[in-house]
Amino acid sequence: MKRTVAFLLLGPSLVALAVSMVAAAIENRIDGGLIAVCAMASFLLTLPVSAITGLLDGYLARGLPALLRAFLTAAIGMTGAIGVVLALFMMMFSPTVPPEVMNGALCAGFFLLLPMGLCSLLSNDSAREEAVMNHLPSPLNASFTLPQPKGARHTTP
Repeated sequence: MKRTVAFLLLGPSLVALAVSMVAAAIENRIDGGLIAVCAMASFLLTLPVSAITGLLDGYLARGLPALLRAFLTAAIGMTGAIGVVLALFMMMFSPTVPPEVMNGALCAGFFLLLPMGLCSLLSNDSAREEAVMNHLPSPLNASFTLPQPKGARHTTP
């Protein structure tokens, strides 16, 4: 539940906040209509990318530590945002992508980089991670011994 809320509400909201701050810095003397349109469009375009990234983060949560998973989730979200921007451009305008649009797609990906990593860290279940780590045998534990093959002599030190 925590992962769903983080990735479907917090992630797109942070992207919309960042886009509206950039739009407000660019447009300082005109009314706020363009800022609202930019924020709404970025929220709606980020929502499916964030949902897919949240699903992949939930899958990665089983086997990776939180910090490594946050970087990987951020990279997955960035790649998804770049793919969405380029796919929309190619469907609407032309199959060849000019360099200006590629730069815009990279900027869209960078806007999603930090929020997806932050959502991954916020949705981390540290109690579950500790429980998994406590059940793993420690090589430094003196009571832990490797199983001996049948017929082998057991030597005691």
